[in-house]
Amino acid sequence: MVPVFTLRSIMGLTLYYIRKGYFEEHPDFIKVLDVGNSGKQSKRTHLCVRVELDKNAFYIPLRNNLGADVRKFGRIGHSVPSEKRKNAGLDFRYVLIVNNPVYIEFQTERKIPSSQYRHILRDYEAIQKEFAVYLRGYKKAAVKGRIEKEPLYRESSLINFHRELEIRSTPNSTNRASWNS
Repeated sequence: MVPVFTLRSIMGLTLYYIRKGYFEEHPDFIKVLDVGNSGKQSKRTHLCVRVELDKNAFYIPLRNNLGADVRKFGRIGHSVPSEKRKNAGLDFRYVLIVNNPVYIEFQTERKIPSSQYRHILRDYEAIQKEFAVYLRGYKKAAVKGRIEKEPLYRESSLINFHRELEIRSTPNSTNRASWNS
């Protein structure tokens, strides 16, 4: 039997794919990367950042061209540059919540340079804290019905997860995930 090593055992970090079935079961999601292209969505690399807020598993996508991680209106992600992709980073705006592990596939071969793995591993705690701040701000904006008015959150995929985040939408907020129970 050939021993199997995961990237986690080698680098201390695991990257994940979100399976195609997840996107096929949620075709009504808005403000996600590659809308309507479940094949491409399922091959996009997502880094699992398990922030134990709201008992949810958040998957933050690593993007080739994040640009500035801090904009004039706030932090949209965390810079993770590589030699070839100087603007790469984790993008908090396009985070997905996937609480059912059947939709998660472990990455079995290295897809990003070692320098990026090391960078993410080194900054993992900071990434979690930065994302927690982003999430708290999003929830506050959602409760006030200000998601579309706030540049930091108007492109956020979290709009699809109000039920999971236990956000009760206000009468003047409009989104797919509104619920009144």
